[in-house]
Amino acid sequence: GDEGVANGEPMKVEAGPTKAAEALAAAEMGPEIRPIRSLEEAALWLANYERPQFHISNLFPPLTWLPAYIRLVRGQGTDNDKATMGLLPYSLTGDLIAGLTVGCMLVPQCLAFALLAGLPVQVGLYASFAPLLVYAAFGTIRQVQPGPTALMSLITGQALDSLGLTSETDRVGGAMFVAWLVGAISIALSIFRFGFIVDFMSHSVMSAFCAAAGVTIATSQLKHLLGIKMPRYEYWWEIVAHLIEHIGETDGPTIALGGTLLVILLFLKQWKGVGSEETRRKSLLWRWFPKRKTNRGFRALKLVADMSSLLSVLVGWFWGLAYRESGITSVNLVGKVKGEGLTFALPGKNLPDGMKLDTLLSSAAVMAVVGFLETMAVGGKFAMQARYDFDPNQELLALGLANCAGGLMAGYPTTGSFSRTAVNAMFGATSLVACTISSLLVLFAIFVLLDVVAELPLCSLTPIIIQGAMGVVNVHDFQMAFKASKAEFMVMMSTFVVSLGLSVKEGLLVGFVLSVLKTMNELANPNLAVCGRLPDKTFRDLRNFPNAEQLENAVVVRMDARVSFANSRKMKAFCFQAARVREKNGDKIEYVIIDGKSINHVDLTGCEMLEILAETLKGRGQHLILANLKGPVSTNLWTAGVAQKLHLYGGYLCIDMDEAIDITKGGDPSQASKRLGALVRSVEKAAHTQKAAQHHHVPLCGNAAKGNKSNLLMTPRSNHSTSGSPASQNVKLPPDAENKIEIKVVGPEELRPGPPPLSGETRADIVTQILDDQIPTAEDLPVHLTI
Repeated sequence: GDEGVANGEPMKVEAGPTKAAEALAAAEMGPEIRPIRSLEEAALWLANYERPQFHISNLFPPLTWLPAYIRLVRGQGTDNDKATMGLLPYSLTGDLIAGLTVGCMLVPQCLAFALLAGLPVQVGLYASFAPLLVYAAFGTIRQVQPGPTALMSLITGQALDSLGLTSETDRVGGAMFVAWLVGAISIALSIFRFGFIVDFMSHSVMSAFCAAAGVTIATSQLKHLLGIKMPRYEYWWEIVAHLIEHIGETDGPTIALGGTLLVILLFLKQWKGVGSEETRRKSLLWRWFPKRKTNRGFRALKLVADMSSLLSVLVGWFWGLAYRESGITSVNLVGKVKGEGLTFALPGKNLPDGMKLDTLLSSAAVMAVVGFLETMAVGGKFAMQARYDFDPNQELLALGLANCAGGLMAGYPTTGSFSRTAVNAMFGATSLVACTISSLLVLFAIFVLLDVVAELPLCSLTPIIIQGAMGVVNVHDFQMAFKASKAEFMVMMSTFVVSLGLSVKEGLLVGFVLSVLKTMNELANPNLAVCGRLPDKTFRDLRNFPNAEQLENAVVVRMDARVSFANSRKMKAFCFQAARVREKNGDKIEYVIIDGKSINHVDLTGCEMLEILAETLKGRGQHLILANLKGPVSTNLWTAGVAQKLHLYGGYLCIDMDEAIDITKGGDPSQASKRLGALVRSVEKAAHTQKAAQHHHVPLCGNAAKGNKSNLLMTPRSNHSTSGSPASQNVKLPPDAENKIEIKVVGPEELRPGPPPLSGETRADIVTQILDDQIPTAEDLPVHLTI
């Protein structure tokens, strides 16, 4: 029950602590802000923060999608099966066609990319079988086609070159070990939930990194295109110097074959990317070729363009045969391939003694991150278009296990391919069944085609590599960066130059460091603005809204960043300067208002700065007001004691600008303090509710929450039975009660080990703390509170 308060008489509450505290808090906070009172009420927003529970199918996705795939292919799919498909319905026919098409594309590409890494061509085949099978078993992006790529091949080759590995056996052993390292790092990142790492590599750095890699790849393959003998060099500029010095050694038949194939491949690539039918009609060149996508000729040429890698290999093989029949022997061939089916080996078996593992480790770390970014870039795009879910952390695990499998089978690091994934999606792939089919085609090539590959001219593989390398060079990104942000452009150019001058690994590291420094510089120098009020009562930057009206006796300042150690000094100096400028213009400034709508956090340095700012302003006869504060920021400042310090120096915290303006006009600041305290309690209660719901694994959808018997909104010490009714919300205390608070708790002696510590400014703070946090209670034992 409860007894009313009249003429300053004490109020006695005999009820459960949570109900008493909520009643007293409600008496002060008013109806606008209050803590949540039931799990049903909290369920409206708790579901947004609910963490998915772990199931074995999260680790092995085919347990979920494969049964649904079989049911849907048979025409027996359930509504739930159809819902999980998104906008991409399962199709066995589409997977079969796409898998075979990509397999025909993958075989010649993996041969060429192994050549780029300085490895025997059969290693490319080995790296294209097991990784595809493993990814199909653990991946979540249904259209991704993993395997060797130009970028991973380049980094692998540079890593092996940096160790001075020249013999075929040493390079194969080193490549296998790198694959295992890449796999282990990816798995470790997955275990520690580091899928968010994709957000820490800026697009500009990756674009510059890929552009430098493309230039390096294309340059390194000119020796095969021109027929010039050249050893492997570690740096790009050494390759360029050698080519210029030996340009007179160019072989005519080689450049005729390789050059023709390169022109054909680049022509088909350009034709495919022209655009709409209208664009083709307006073009002086492409108007003479098929334009309408429904036309048979267009579809036939499109198929040839998609299968250009296979075209290059077939034409090159027969062209090389014609050369040999004509007695021309200057064209270099792949040569005898040492391979007898599948090869299995443990990592580190063929490593030379004294090899620097730290160098390989750094290269493997770069490849793990770059490979993940490459897969997410292309795979995430198709997943979002088809509206189906995927898990970045599971992708890390899938890529890690795929690379471990590749290392076990004498392969080298792999990742998702841009070109093959695009072709896979275009030809109708709907699941990772297509990836499995492609791997089986590679398996067929391993056992059947190695003898045929031996007669393949090297210059017929070179156009495939150069075409892929040019595809990752995006000049448009450099142009946009130059127009939009000179700082971003300088980061890109530095990444590009260092990647060419040293290696792409160092270039990526430099780009990452520079982008972090750029971000820190932006944090240290945020946008600071003096604001005025518009007719709609919003406050905007005077530079952009010169007609905005400034407050008569106050200056409003806004910082568009979190308040941290990096920018606290600038914030304080700007506040002083803004007030000083107004005073020079003859205005009497009594308040400095910081509009906190753009502030989402204040660290300890920022808290100290605000206290010093308030103290300094008080010495000048001015007051500091922080307004428009968000809930978490209010709680942060309250917990750090900033509210008390500001109050001591005549400053205030407000949750909106109206309260701050009212204070500048002589209004009562106590209401602002009460509403702020109510907001802080609401934030803390919501955080406790969310934590309790996650701890108890409460279902929060539909009516499931109603069936829960425990009140998760209570703190652990308050989960006991109560008696009586809630206290009145019309409780009134005498005006001087704020400074004359006496609290007495009556109950069994063993429940009161000593006087509880008190902290907080308002009565509701103290009551809530005592009842919900400080006084231990037992089942069915009431607590008597007297104020």
